[in-house]
Amino acid sequence: MRSRLSLTLAFGLALALGAAGCSTPCQDLGDRICNCVAEGQIRTSCKDNVKTRVNNSGATGSEQDYCDQILGTCPDPHGDVNQCAYMLNTCPGRIGCGLALASPDSPDGCTPTVVPLDSSPLVTSPTGAP
Repeated sequence: MRSRLSLTLAFGLALALGAAGCSTPCQDLGDRICNCVAEGQIRTSCKDNVKTRVNNSGATGSEQDYCDQILGTCPDPHGDVNQCAYMLNTCPGRIGCGLALASPDSPDGCTPTVVPLDSSPLVTSPTGAP
C-alpha cells in the first residue's frame, strides 16, 4: 500500500513540476522521492515512470529552476526509512520536497499538493528526534 502511494507521489510530482531531457533537476527530484519505495522492481518502475513523465512534460527553464531550488531542501534519503518518513509524512518534509505548500491557516502548517501517505508522522525529524 505504501509503495503504491509513493509511486503516486512521484508521478504527481513529476507531472506537477515537469521537465524535459535527461537527468534534469526535476527528474532528480522525482528519483529522490522514488528512493523511498522498496528496492528492486518497484523502485525501478517508479524511476522509469518519472523519467517518462518528465521527458513528456516539456518543462520551462523556470520550472527546472524551481526543481533545482527544491533539490536543495529535499534530502536524498538513500533508502533511510526515517529520512523517508520525515520527507513524506511530516509537514516540513513535504514542504521541503515540494509535495506541499506552506499554509499558516492549516492545522498542521501545510497544504498538501498531493495525498500524503499518512496523516500522522512516523518521526518528527530526519534523525528521529522529537
